[in-house]
Amino acid sequence: MAVNRLAYFFAGAVLGAAGLAMVKTGKGQELVSGMINGGCGLAENVLGRVETVKEDIEDYMAELKYKAEQEKEAAEACAQDVAEQEEVEAVADVEIDIASEDVSEADEESVTDSETGKA
Repeated sequence: MAVNRLAYFFAGAVLGAAGLAMVKTGKGQELVSGMINGGCGLAENVLGRVETVKEDIEDYMAELKYKAEQEKEAAEACAQDVAEQEEVEAVADVEIDIASEDVSEADEESVTDSETGKA
């Protein structure tokens, strides 16, 4: 266990010395600035994609809400049409009943008139 810790210490020291040597020669600054620029570019790219996805989701949700409203309006219109149709059928049934009663009364009167004429 102590050997592993000692190996990690020496590896860190070697990497630190190599990094210090690169910074002193100027190549390290170019490498670090390139990494920072690349990281910033990557961050901007990721944020741009996240914003695009967010807008797409908002558009999708707005379309779903619009479709739901359209379906609700269509269902209400259909229910209203059914109610109107039932009302028309009820009125037609009442008119048929009234007409059949008038016919029945007319038949009774004609039968009564014919019976009084015979007597």
